[in-house]
Amino acid sequence: MKKLLLGAASAVALLAAGSAFAAGNASTIDQIGYAENASVDQSGSPSDAVAQITQGVTAADEYNSANVTQGGGAGNQASITQNQVGYAAVSDPSNVSNSDQQGTDGTITVVQEGNNSSSISQLQFSSYEHALVGQSDNYNSAGIQQGGTQELAVVNQEEGTGNSASIVQSGTGDNVYAPSLLTATPPPPGPNNLQWYENVPTDSVLPGTPAGDTVYGPVGAVVDQNGSNNIGNINQAGFQNFADVAQGGQDGSANNVGSISQGASLYQSDGVMYQDGHNNIAAINQSGAGTTYSTVWQNGNSNQAYSTQVGSEHSVIGQGVTGDDGAYPNTVTSDFASVDQTSGGDNSLVTQLGDNDAAYVAQTSTANATSTILQNGNYDVASVHQ
Repeated sequence: MKKLLLGAASAVALLAAGSAFAAGNASTIDQIGYAENASVDQSGSPSDAVAQITQGVTAADEYNSANVTQGGGAGNQASITQNQVGYAAVSDPSNVSNSDQQGTDGTITVVQEGNNSSSISQLQFSSYEHALVGQSDNYNSAGIQQGGTQELAVVNQEEGTGNSASIVQSGTGDNVYAPSLLTATPPPPGPNNLQWYENVPTDSVLPGTPAGDTVYGPVGAVVDQNGSNNIGNINQAGFQNFADVAQGGQDGSANNVGSISQGASLYQSDGVMYQDGHNNIAAINQSGAGTTYSTVWQNGNSNQAYSTQVGSEHSVIGQGVTGDDGAYPNTVTSDFASVDQTSGGDNSLVTQLGDNDAAYVAQTSTANATSTILQNGNYDVASVHQ
């Protein structure tokens, strides 16, 4: 399993914010109880504002609300923690947090236990900002909007079902992420060497996750969801962006849906999706000029993978692979893969390691396109249109 290690500005830095950013305004609110309401407005602070809100301890500490607003200066820090240990497994959100942070070099960290909702906005005058959301248990929702350049958004939802996450980034990234090849022994992980065997973390939510196998950052969007019936979406409109959705990771995980959309002046961007379990759907849509990479790995039965690309693109879909040891088991069935590429110089690789699989590749209006389909099973179907 993958552990979550944050890049550049980590959550650890936020914990020390009270002393590290003493030059700005600082506010701390602690509430233990039912139906509490906390609000911090630091929109008038010129820079280095610090806001920390902590609510709840037990299962009875529910229906709390936390709101933070920080202005357009530099180095603002916000932390919201809402605990509801022993939550009731219902679909209604118990605690709600809303954060609006504008400026540069700021960080928002939200940690919620129970069935909660979180909304983060970093849109105006923003750059180099980080938004980190860690949620455990069922029926959580998280939404992050970032409008600046070189920003990082991470949502970690684990040990539950029915969670949803959405990240929207309209700015420019900062790096070209080279995808790893499918090898039995992948090279060491790192921000420029994405590991195809990624999976969701299982130990703890942010910010206490220990250093582990994967480094994220300093920019991009990441959604990690552990369990079943989850929805993870990433939408990026700039260039040189990185998006990663990982779902599953528990025994019996199923019915997850993940999507990545990268477009609008897109080039040299990378979209990666890993799903462990059954009856999952993965979709990556990339449109724009330049070279981009689409990678989907799925391990389980009756999974579906879709890659749609407009531009000079590279697409890789692997179904029936495990994410931990590089093994290639022939134990999955009824997977479906579709690749649609409509530009010049495209190439695609589809690998299916099971029975009753189907792979369809369309490379239309292209020159010098290359398609490879590898199937290792019985009753498989493969179709290529060029």
